[in-house]
Amino acid sequence: MWSSFTPAVAAGMYRRLSCLLLPAVMVLTFTLFMQQATAATCGSVTYDTTWNVCCGGLVRSKVGGSSTQCCGTVAYDPTFNVCCGGLVRSKVGGGSTQCCGTVAYDPTFNVCCGGLVRSKVGGGSTQCCGTVAYDPIFNVCCGGLVSSKIGSSSQCCGTVGYDPNWNVCCGGLVRPKTGSSTQCCGTVAYDPTWNLCCGGVVRSTTSSNSQCCGTTTYNPTFNGA
Repeated sequence: MWSSFTPAVAAGMYRRLSCLLLPAVMVLTFTLFMQQATAATCGSVTYDTTWNVCCGGLVRSKVGGSSTQCCGTVAYDPTFNVCCGGLVRSKVGGGSTQCCGTVAYDPTFNVCCGGLVRSKVGGGSTQCCGTVAYDPIFNVCCGGLVSSKIGSSSQCCGTVGYDPNWNVCCGGLVRPKTGSSTQCCGTVAYDPTWNLCCGGVVRSTTSSNSQCCGTTTYNPTFNGA
């Protein structure tokens, strides 16, 4: 038996064995190379980036393939979810989904007012007044409160809306205009054509050159200051 095991036979067996083992060796070598190429560290743990992601120091399985993202320590698929305030939420408006605090909402139909989701009341022109949604076509936001518009040029006086064509805001109070040049004296409206504001008090004028002396008026032509 041993007499037939010649160097030529041994060489043939070696060649056949090499042909059988070479593919396995190549696969093993390639696998080890790829594992090293895709290896990463997450905290103190080594992981394969092909199948996992590192979220907040924890290894998580990929749930959205290469597009997988992290929301805190949770992995999520941005195709179907969004990360709102550290919480994973389902998309409610397709690609237009936005976050309002920790809540997901569709900006087509809602707005985020002060961290609260509100329904749109004025279509694309809807605005926020604190945590309340309002239509600026019909309302104004005055001091954090929604007030009805009074006239097309409505303005705010404190928390109240008023029409500046007919009223003035005096010390936070709406007063009727007394003329085209109406002015305020404290919280009182007056016509400077006929009156003076002397020390916060409205006084009638006795002449065109009347002046104030404290809270009273006098005519400097006839009186000294």
